[in-house]
Amino acid sequence: MALKGPCPALLLPLALLVTCLALSSGQYWNPLNDIFQREHVNNPKNKAINNKVYCNMMMWDRGIFWKYTNTFIHESLKKINAICNVDGIPVGGFKRKSKNSFSITTCTFNPWTFSFNGLSGKKKIVLSCLNGLPVRFVRHI
Repeated sequence: MALKGPCPALLLPLALLVTCLALSSGQYWNPLNDIFQREHVNNPKNKAINNKVYCNMMMWDRGIFWKYTNTFIHESLKKINAICNVDGIPVGGFKRKSKNSFSITTCTFNPWTFSFNGLSGKKKIVLSCLNGLPVRFVRHI
């Protein structure tokens, strides 16, 4: 007898299996870290003719055009995550300051041109961390 249409009873065991495999991998899933990576990590930096083009492309592509200002970090996840562990200095609460400078681009919305402008440089950064992973970009120094 052939199945007719989708059968939710078959999908439930598959979903449970995937969930169990993910939990047994030993990796802690932190959805705030996923959001942080989407909004702030771009390594290597996407090619663009200038920072204005780069910022407009990144802010719209990543769906964060609603933010007035946003900073992208152009370093590996390993280096960024290390700020929340051995390569960061506690500065109060869950915040940690990087010991080293990072390559960054800060994009700022210009309401007169309805577009984003960008500034690139190397600066130390401050992140909020949760369970050893960055969850929020606080500022650059």
